[in-house]
Amino acid sequence: MTQVVTLSFAWSSPSGRVKAVYRAEVLRREVESDRCVCRLLELVGVERSGSGEEVSDAALRALIDKCVRVPGEALNGLTLPLKMATLTGGLTRPYFFDEE
Repeated sequence: MTQVVTLSFAWSSPSGRVKAVYRAEVLRREVESDRCVCRLLELVGVERSGSGEEVSDAALRALIDKCVRVPGEALNGLTLPLKMATLTGGLTRPYFFDEE
């Protein structure tokens, strides 16, 4: 049976903060590291304080159908603060990825 959860991510920039909330499917649990791999199914909400113009709605929607590895606490409502590079692709290993 598939477990569907809510995941929240937040990005801060000089112009403000953006919080995005997604409905996600838990694909698997990694017990040894207390992490879960989830697929983002739907963007259900966006909150902005300041303009947060560096984080566009299009960039947030582009994460739909991507997978993400999150700590177990994220399944219990913890908002994960992320670096802007997670959206811009500036990381050596992408934070959001296509299914392995």
